[in-house]
Amino acid sequence: MLEIWLERILAFGLFWGIWLMVPLLVDVSTAMVYFINFLSNQKRSVEKKEELSFFPYVTVIIPVYNSADTLGFCLDSIAQQAYPKECIQIICVNNGSEDESFDLFQRFQYRNPEISVTWSSLERAGKSMALNAGLYSSQGSYLINVDADTCLDPEAILNVVKVFENDPSLAAATGSIRVDKKLGQGSSFMDIINYCEVIEYIVAFDIGRRYQDLKNSIFTLSGAFSVFRREIILQTFLYQTRTVSEDTDLTFIIRRAIEASQGRIGFIPEAIAYVEPIENLSRLYSQRLRWQRGEMEVTGLYYERVPGIFGALSDFVGRILISDHTLAFLRLAWTFLLPFLYLLGYPLPTILLVMMGMYICYVILESCTFHIAYKGSAPEYQKELRKIWWIIFFMPVYRYLVYWFRLAVIIAVLTEEKSWKTQNPILQLQSILQGYAENIKEEIAKGR
Repeated sequence: MLEIWLERILAFGLFWGIWLMVPLLVDVSTAMVYFINFLSNQKRSVEKKEELSFFPYVTVIIPVYNSADTLGFCLDSIAQQAYPKECIQIICVNNGSEDESFDLFQRFQYRNPEISVTWSSLERAGKSMALNAGLYSSQGSYLINVDADTCLDPEAILNVVKVFENDPSLAAATGSIRVDKKLGQGSSFMDIINYCEVIEYIVAFDIGRRYQDLKNSIFTLSGAFSVFRREIILQTFLYQTRTVSEDTDLTFIIRRAIEASQGRIGFIPEAIAYVEPIENLSRLYSQRLRWQRGEMEVTGLYYERVPGIFGALSDFVGRILISDHTLAFLRLAWTFLLPFLYLLGYPLPTILLVMMGMYICYVILESCTFHIAYKGSAPEYQKELRKIWWIIFFMPVYRYLVYWFRLAVIIAVLTEEKSWKTQNPILQLQSILQGYAENIKEEIAKGR
């Protein structure tokens, strides 16, 4: 009798254990790699850079497109930098704006006569063209691209220049992007989504980008805040329009350009920029569609042939693709398995128990990553993060939602033309159903 019970327990543990481990295996192993690297490189992360003996001229390029709501805050954040104002040049490149962006620019220029500020307009619309125009017009030794809806931390430019001046091998770098959300002051649905977004960005940059920096494998120079050495960026083809992710494309272009000189692309955690939180789920979906589509388009450009599994694992780009796309399906496999098992006769309490076990495992995983990100943050920001410690219980649901968006993106890439503007999933579903209804009507009409 005991042997029978042991066999049943073993069979139960093996069956359910495998399905529990499939979605957790990649996430846990990735978190362990980040955690080990965080512990082993803590000394490096706190190394102080030498103070500047002189202040190189820097140029900040801001592409402007109907940015009246945010441009003023962006410009003010640059004016409040700890870096000497006479060493900063600002170039705003109008990208077809039809609002009051220029009026805001003029008011800023009047209030800050000590800063060199330029406004130029392009007949040909497009963010890539606007950035290129700004790069060609720049005069600084370091060129900084900042989105019009981004605000810089007061010491962002100073910290950027310190790092570049102390590391001659650094050709380009991205700063740490955070979501500009007041923490702990709301509990609505979108507040919770924004809190999850805050944690997602901290983990992605202060953990993920730190690891990529250590391994010299930065995948994307963030379009919201990136820095380039003038002599390096002007030797490339600059921003291209062949994908929806021009910043990722440029990252690959620079990496190829500096291979011979042993240069590198890095991450500067001390250089912090803040972006606006997502307003609704439709915007979140559109954002993730652009990111994932751009990632797939760019890697498609730079892979002359599809590598085998071992070839992909040996290359950091291949590993990222496997994690972001191939294994995304495994993370969702149990979504379809569990209802199917109920139809096969498995007791509902057992299935619910398994789902609860998976949820608890993911909460533990999120607790670990939250702890790592918390430890790597400044004391003032740690105080803010403590206000939303409870968000770890919502993070598994948020990531589950993002995985579904990723799955939708993979399908969309195969069926739609590339575009910055995308329909939200509800409208897409409506258009699909309308298409099916019209096809049915046509078939009925033909039958008559």
